[in-house]
This record gives sequence, C-alpha cells and structure tokens, in this order.
Amino acid sequence: MKRTYFCIGLLLSLVSHQVMAAGLYVQLFLDDAPLQGVVATLDDAPAGASDRRGTVSAELQAGQHVLILSDDDLDFPIEFRSAQNEDVEVSVIFTSAKGDEPEVSVRKFTAGEAGAEGYVTGTVTNTANSPIAGASVVVGGAGVAATTDANGVYVIDVPRGEYELKISHPEYRDTTVPGIRVLADLGVTAQVKLYAESTAETLQLPSTALEEVVVLGVFNPTEDAGTLERYATSITNAIDVAMLERFGDSDVAAALNRVVGVAVTDSKYATVRGLDGRYISSTLNGLLMPSTDPQRRDVQLDLFPTNILGGIEIQKSYTPDQLATTTGGSIKINTKGLPDERVFKVGASTAYNFDFTGDDILSYRGSNSDWLGFDSGLRDLPRNVVNGTNGGTSLTVCDPAIDPDRCTSPLEAAQYGVSFQDDYNVTEKTALPEGGLSVSYGDRFPTDSGEFGFYAAGDYGYSTSDRGSAALTNPLETTGSYMRSQQTVTLNGYVVAGYEYGAADEILSKTILLRNSEDTTRWESGVDREDSDVDKAILQWVERQFFSQEFTGHNEFDFDHGTHRLDWRLAYSRTDRDEPDRRQYTYFNGNLSTSAFERRWSELTEDSNDVTVDYTVPLDWGSANTTEFKAGILWSDKDREVAQYRFGIRRGDNADLDLGIDQNLETEVLPYYNYVLDKIRLAANTAATDSYNSQEEIQAYYLSANTDFGDAWSMLIGARFEDFTQSLEYPNEEGGTDNDLEYDDVYPALNLTYRPIEDIQLRAGYSETVSYPGLIERSESLSYDPDTDDPIFGNPDLRVSTIENYDLRMEYYFSEDESVSVAFFQKDIDQPVERALPDASGSAASGITFRNQDSAKLKGIEVDANMNLIDAADYLLFVQGNVSYIDSEVELSEDSIRLEGASANGRQLQGQSEWLGNIQLGFDHYPTEQKFTLLVNYFDDRIFRISRGENTGPEFEDGRILVDFAYEKLFGENLTLELQVKNLLNEDVEYSQNNRVIESYQTGTVFGASVTYDF
Repeated sequence: MKRTYFCIGLLLSLVSHQVMAAGLYVQLFLDDAPLQGVVATLDDAPAGASDRRGTVSAELQAGQHVLILSDDDLDFPIEFRSAQNEDVEVSVIFTSAKGDEPEVSVRKFTAGEAGAEGYVTGTVTNTANSPIAGASVVVGGAGVAATTDANGVYVIDVPRGEYELKISHPEYRDTTVPGIRVLADLGVTAQVKLYAESTAETLQLPSTALEEVVVLGVFNPTEDAGTLERYATSITNAIDVAMLERFGDSDVAAALNRVVGVAVTDSKYATVRGLDGRYISSTLNGLLMPSTDPQRRDVQLDLFPTNILGGIEIQKSYTPDQLATTTGGSIKINTKGLPDERVFKVGASTAYNFDFTGDDILSYRGSNSDWLGFDSGLRDLPRNVVNGTNGGTSLTVCDPAIDPDRCTSPLEAAQYGVSFQDDYNVTEKTALPEGGLSVSYGDRFPTDSGEFGFYAAGDYGYSTSDRGSAALTNPLETTGSYMRSQQTVTLNGYVVAGYEYGAADEILSKTILLRNSEDTTRWESGVDREDSDVDKAILQWVERQFFSQEFTGHNEFDFDHGTHRLDWRLAYSRTDRDEPDRRQYTYFNGNLSTSAFERRWSELTEDSNDVTVDYTVPLDWGSANTTEFKAGILWSDKDREVAQYRFGIRRGDNADLDLGIDQNLETEVLPYYNYVLDKIRLAANTAATDSYNSQEEIQAYYLSANTDFGDAWSMLIGARFEDFTQSLEYPNEEGGTDNDLEYDDVYPALNLTYRPIEDIQLRAGYSETVSYPGLIERSESLSYDPDTDDPIFGNPDLRVSTIENYDLRMEYYFSEDESVSVAFFQKDIDQPVERALPDASGSAASGITFRNQDSAKLKGIEVDANMNLIDAADYLLFVQGNVSYIDSEVELSEDSIRLEGASANGRQLQGQSEWLGNIQLGFDHYPTEQKFTLLVNYFDDRIFRISRGENTGPEFEDGRILVDFAYEKLFGENLTLELQVKNLLNEDVEYSQNNRVIESYQTGTVFGASVTYDF
C-alpha cells in the first residue's frame, strides 16, 4: 500500500433507502482526500477497486466476514459480522504522520433504516462558475430544504439514506440531481451548476454530476493560473485553459502576447523580458522540442494550436530543474490530459477580413491538393536534374567527347531545363473567407485496479492574409510599393491515452501531429538607390510539420519518512520544413535579370530524442519544517539535416531573346522550346554550404532542496551541471569546414519566499545561466537567409555567453481571484552574441554575421494586477492588466563600434521593446450566459535590424496598439457561440530609420464567428 496511510470509509449505497437489500459500503481516505485504486476483497471474492470517490461496494450476506484492502506490497484486513438484512458501513482513515494508526469505523444498520444522520453540502454556481445566492435546495424524501447563501453554499442535515436533490432559482432552469446517498456521520458534496432560464424542460443531470465524497476538501495549487503563480517556488506567470478560451487566441504565439513582460516577433518567436530565443528554453510536456527554422534553435510557437493545450507556464527565474539557458524564461507548453468524464465536441468557424475578403489578391498556379496543405508533387525537384548536375552544383554545356566528366551535351542540358514545371506568372484570385472545423472526443473507464482514459482532437483551418498596396520609402534601398498575399492551411491531430491507478500513479501516451502550410505570392515595384527601376516577384510554398510521441509517468512510493515521487518522460520528436520550388525573379529597368532568377528547393529534418527523470524525497524536521529534495537527469539529442538546391538561368548560344517585362515568362521567355533552341539554359547555382548536417547533445544532472521554515519562509537552493556539445558539417564541401563546440559548467540557483501574512508574498532570487551560439552562427562557411537571400557569414570564434540573474517580486492577494504583483529584475550578460555587420564591401556588405559584444546589462520592472470592479449576483465586471518597463545597454566590441558607429555603443538589445502592456476588460452576465472581453496589447519600438554607418542608425519596428474583442454566448448546456473582432484599430505596421518610415502596410480588421456543440 502507499507509504502514507490509507483511510477506508463507507460507500454510498447504490439503492434507495426504501429498498430492504443488505450491502457493504466502504470508503477509503488518505488524510482528508478520497483514495483511489485500492483493491478490495470480501471473503476471498474480488469486490473491485476504490474509485475516484474512494468508494467500493458489495452485496452482503449474514455471517462472519473478512475485508482485505490491498495496494502494492501491503494487505490491510478488517473483520466484522453482519446479520440478515443488515447494512455495514466501513470507514478507515489513514494519516500521513509517522507512527499514527489508521482510524477504523464499522457501523451496522438494518437495511432501509434511517438511524444516524449525515449531511449534504455543496455550492450552486452558474456556467461561469460564479456563485448563485438564494437558490432553493430541496431534499426529496426527507422533507427538508435550504437556501444558498451569498457564496452559493448550502448545508442540509438528513438521515442516512439515498435522496434526490431539486435545485431551483427564478432566473435559472430547475435541476434535479438523483442518486445521492448520505452516510452516517459523514457528508456528501454535490456541486450543482444551473443554466439560464429557457423554454426547455427540467434538466435531469446524470449521476456523474455528484462530486467526490470527502471529509475535507483538498486544495490543488495547479488547478488554475492564479493559484499556480501563487504557489510556485519561483517567479512564474501562467495562462490556464479558461483564459485561453476566453481570449480567443488561436495558437501559443498569440496567447503569449498577453503575459506580462512577453512579446512575440514575426508571429512565431517569443521574447521574454527583452531577451530573444537564444536566452529562452521551451518545453512541451516537460521535454525539449526540435525547431523548424534552418537559421534558429528556438521553436516556432505558431505551430501549436490552443485547442490542444492544458495551459502555458512562463517561468522567469531559473531553477535547477530547468535548462541552463533559462535566462529570459522557460516557456512550458502543457497539452490536455485525460478527461474527467465523457467529452464529445464538434466545432466550426469562419472569419471575414474587411480589407480584402471577396476582393482580388495575388496568386499563382499551384497544385490540386494545396487546399489540404500538401503539395501534390507538382513542385517536386526532378531527380534526373539533381543527379546530372552533381547535386545542383555544376552544369557545363559542351561536347562530352572533349571532356566526358565535365561536359553535358546541349540536348541533355535542354532536357534538364524542360524537366521543371513552367509556372512563373503572377495572377489574381478572389480572397475567400477563413474557415475551420474541429472535433474532439474522450472518455474514461474504470477497471479492477484503476481507470483507463483517452482524449482525441483534430482540426482543419484555412486563412488568408494580404498587405494590399504596401509602401516602401527607404532611400538607402528601394522606394516604391509591393503587394503580398498568403494563404495558410493548418491540419492538426492530438491523442492522449493513459492509465491511472493507485492513489496518484499514472502512465500517459501523448501523440501530436501539427501541420502548417503557407502559400505566399509577392510582387514589388520601385526604384533602387541607383535610380534603376526594379520589379521583383516571389512565389513560395512552405510546409512545416511537427510530430511527437511522448510517454510520461508519475509514481509514488511510501516510506516511513514520507512519500517519494518519481516523474519520468521519454519522447521522440521530429520537425520537417519543406520548401519546394521557391521561385524568385527580378526585372531591372524593364528587363529580366538572369543573374537574379532563382528556383530553390530546401528541406529541413530534425530528429530529437529526449529522456528526463525527476525524483522527489520529502523530509519533515523540527516542529514545523519540511524539506523536499529533488534530483534529476536529462539527456537530449538533436540531429538535423538540411538539403538545399538552387537553380537559375543564363543565356544560350542562340540568345536572340527579348527579356522585356512585357513578355510572358511562361509562353515567350521560358517555354520548353527555348531550351531546345539553346536560347536559354539552365544554371546550377547550389553552393557547397547550402546543405549541412548538425548534432546537438545535452547531458544534465541537478539537485535542489526546497525548504519550508514554518508558514513564513521558503527557500529553494540547488545547482545544475550541464554538458553541451554541438557539431556542424557540410557534406558537399571539399576540404571540410566541420565545427565543434563543447562546453560544460555548474549553474547555481537560490530562491527565497517570505510571507509576513497569509495574503502577501515577497520573493527574491539569484541564479547563473548560459547562452550557447547557434548552429549557423559558428559556421566557417557562407550560407544564405532563406527569406531574404542575404549572405550569412558564420563566425567560428564565437564564445559562450554567461549571465548573472537577480529577481525580486512582491505579491498581494486580496481575494481568491484578485491580486497585484510588482517584479524587479536585472541580468548581467558577459559576451552576448548578437547579429552584426560583416566587415565586407560590395554585395557582401548587405549580409549579416554574428559577433560577441563585450557585455550587456538589462533591467526592468513588471506590474501585473487583476481586480473585480463589480461582483454582483447577476453579473461580474473585471479588469486584468500588466505593464513592463525594460531598459538595456550593450557595450559593443571594437569591430561593431567601427562598423555601426560610435553613437551605437550603449544601444538597446535587438528585438527588445522598452515598454510592453496589456489590458483585458471582461463582463459576464450570468442570467443570459454571456461573456464580453476587450483585449488591448501594446509593444514599444524594437530594433529590427542594425545598419552600417555613424549617421544611418538601426531599423526599428515601430510600436503599435492591437485591440481585439471577444464574445461568448451559451445556449442551453450544449451550444456555444463565439464572436471575435481582431485588430479593431487596424494601425499601420511600420518600420522606420532615423525617425523616417521606410516600410508600411495594413493587415485589416477581421470579424470571426465559431460555434461548438457539446454532445
């Protein structure tokens, strides 16, 4: 049996108190909580296992009986005698205290006899979980009733037996809860939810509406975001499921914008406390994740839809059980677990953009299956071309008789050229409304020793974005305009299955498949800095996919000094990014530039294997002190393969060809017969460094001790040893430029919490963390940005950055759901790695490299609060808000000062906003089951890109305000309607340099509607 003692009590009878059948009713308690999974045997015959209410029941004949309760390696016998038609109620309460004997109670009653009294208690709430005062609660058959108080609570004393509760209120539908058995000297808690009044008949709730039978309630400090933040051992912010549903954000990236001190760039990447992905660790159910970005290590968070989430935690202070890269914070994404009961939901959604839905937008000819998010093979790279051009690196047209190894005949070269799909023209199509479908189903089933459960969800979505006529006004680059449209298809699936047994043991399997496909068309027209007319087209299709198979377990082991906990996780994950046939071509002064014409195929695959094990041991010492020791290990191995092929065109020997912009690319410039006539030739432009293989491995061990000194003080202290290795190789490059990095160190952490009174907490923390250079950043070879084609020069001399972190936070909780907190933080970074300007000229000067700056200091303050402005019987008006001020200074290296200019020294970190803010104003109307939420988000100017020269200054993404509105209406108990208006203000998205706007566009205001039916 579990090392903490088990308590056994009596079970509610499954027949009414008028029926004269004899039965045994057993209830098990561990301290104040019902105990699940204990196997009961009555007179050598199995009686089943205790359920979630800690109960077991069996038919009973007259005579001597032996009841044996078994769990793990312990059998607990109870002997008793019963007479004919006599009910027996057995209650055993075990305590956690060492040396305490279990409290056993055996009571007997004539079947159907009322005898001793028990009680029924609970709360009556509406669907928003707000209490209903003045509700009438009648116990059918007992002739007694009560009225709920201001907190929705009722308590009714009744004789032992089985009853039916009838609950009513003038503004809500009547509800009946059958099958409530009250036991002698014990209570049953029945939590009741009422729905707004309608023409529907009286609702008969199933027996599952009966809550767990308990002696005292058990507090769960991770049940919602507010309690999680309050009882965390470190500085934490959280978003629970209720907040995710209310905000209406579709993915993790959008939801994180609501958290204090967090911003999201490019709709994918999180910045926490002004620090980007190199200073952030991200986990999925406690395990590391591979990336789909060939240039970055951090995870693209827009891949993760909110409908599979169980919550998001952002831990902002490092603790030893987190990765040593947890400087800005740790983003913990947790997916849904097993359902408490049967769940079956179907949903549909649509949305309309007032700027462009129904209008013509840019497009091009794609494959027949694009609407599913899969290319049908139309964009596939011809394998004969790859094989005949040495992997796309060389194609020399000449007589093979002269040099058979190097030469390709003109006819064979023409065959390679005509092997490509000839789709180049930019066209138009009508922008369709957005649409989506979703379905989820789950249930749980009792077994002899526990419960098995599962939950499955799937969804499909289609959306469109368009920038209209975006303006380019950068005199250093291009002045003109561009149009850009993008269609996005998402296809996701999620399955969790598991088994719960014992008091708290479980094994779970979680399978996740997420897909995101983006079809982008862009046409740009303008004048460059040399007064040349420039017209440029980009046709791009990108498929991103994330797959993960996880197995996790939680086990508890009982010892004399306490309950040990074992948590283990293992997973295989894989990400894929497939970019087939990206087409880009440019006209200069009205003529097609063959040197600026490119077709590119790129494919990234990253496999990740991860194992973590955590073991926790509690120890009570002194009169009121407790220490929880925690140790763990982590092993993570990521293998990445990137394959990229580039092809272009060049003039042939018979180059009598008009390349004017008025010529049709498909029928007049690049038709198949022009390759055959040798007017145009295929060019193989793949660089030896376009493809690479890499590996990253982390081995870590940690030990921490979390001690409570009475009720006022808590201290967490510990350290983590982490060994990091990174290797990079270019398989197509002769001579090799392989690059390896090995680094290990010990990273300590100390967190203190002081509670002068129950509602006030003061937290302080100190820790040391690390930031490792990225894969491409340390490369010795030249590569290219997959979006801009700018050259990227790696720096093999990059060094690891180390950080010292200081945290202080004050929290005041003035009610169960109202609080205010103020946090101060400072981070001292030694040798931070930043994007930098290459020491180069010509076209290479427009590229980027990476450089260790001398140091950086970042400090800031965060204020977070939530308050109920009006809390009445029929409605609730509340406000939540947060604001962050972040200041940073970078001491540049000598090379960076020389290239950026002396005035740049001391500038802020790239991607960091000085001010961030959020406001959520909500109104709930209980009688009509409606929720209204206004959401406001603000981010300040942030450096988008640094620039060359003293007088140039960096390019900024200008700050702006985003305002959204969300509405929810519940019809009956099954149908939910949600309405949203996104980007109400539709402010211009602007980029500026030296206080001059260099690019601007609008994304439009979106009206969305969704319906969900819960069967």
